[in-house]
Amino acid sequence: MPFVAASLKISKKVEEILNGFAKSRTLPLNQIQRAQIVIAASKGKNNKEISNEIGLNQDSVSRWRTRWANNAEQLDNIEQKSPQDLLNAVVCLLKDAPRPGCPCEFTEVQIIKILEIACRQPSEFGHELSHWSLPKLAKVVVELGIVNSISPASIGRFLKYGQNSTAQGEILATLNR
Repeated sequence: MPFVAASLKISKKVEEILNGFAKSRTLPLNQIQRAQIVIAASKGKNNKEISNEIGLNQDSVSRWRTRWANNAEQLDNIEQKSPQDLLNAVVCLLKDAPRPGCPCEFTEVQIIKILEIACRQPSEFGHELSHWSLPKLAKVVVELGIVNSISPASIGRFLKYGQNSTAQGEILATLNR
């Protein structure tokens, strides 16, 4: 008996979010492909068709299709709350699962405070600069006591992540129109 992939049904709101992800030019390719997998699966395509269309192997297509199907009920419950909660849930569902390794040294609150400072003018902190450099921003967040120490490379990673978050905000803005 041949294996039959789980059928996916997605709401109009979820489809709009996924279409925004699938057409994004700023999100990572893996998230774009995952959105495309879910959209194609919801249109009744099988894993082989999706695999050929997106350029991934069938195992990857199957993994993401199954992951989505396993979380569909939770997503339906979240959809009843708010567009932001729904967007956040879709983002989380399309992300990689946590991997083993060193735990993050910085809390989410610390990272948010760093991003907040990066969005402000250096002159607000007594620096005669037109814009932040990564080393200067690292020095300021240590001076302010947000973290004990941080490398400019870590600051750069946080800022890069913050840029991807803006793409998510753009999607949310189009949904609220």
